[in-house]
Amino acid sequence: MQSLKKHKISDSEKEKILEKIIDNLKDEDSIIFAYSHGSFLEGSFRDIDLAIYVQTTLNKKEALKLELKLERELEEKIKLPIDVRILNYSPLSFRYNIIKDGNLILSRNENLRCDFASLSIREYLDFNFYRKRYMKEVLGLEV
Repeated sequence: MQSLKKHKISDSEKEKILEKIIDNLKDEDSIIFAYSHGSFLEGSFRDIDLAIYVQTTLNKKEALKLELKLERELEEKIKLPIDVRILNYSPLSFRYNIIKDGNLILSRNENLRCDFASLSIREYLDFNFYRKRYMKEVLGLEV
């Protein structure tokens, strides 16, 4: 169960934690690139959010197993709650927000990462036009 306790640590301590996380992620060959995101980047936080992109040879079931394995290993190592999500199978809006606001912490293949980012941004912006139109016409909301 996720802790509701908020943690507040110095920026230098956050850097040390990220270094430990990066070292652990480097040991997992299937990870191509990774971002940290969420409240950990800003100030006080409940957990450390990570978004990772894995080799496309991993199916959804294997990716879920990897998510859970990484959460468990990292929580044991750094003694803070960790939330890991696989970018390959995540919703478009999540991918867009990670690319826009996240902090790249590991990249083994810059060409693949840039292709993934540009495709995700392009798809999001194309979709966003229709989402806004729908919200206005059907729900009467200006977004």
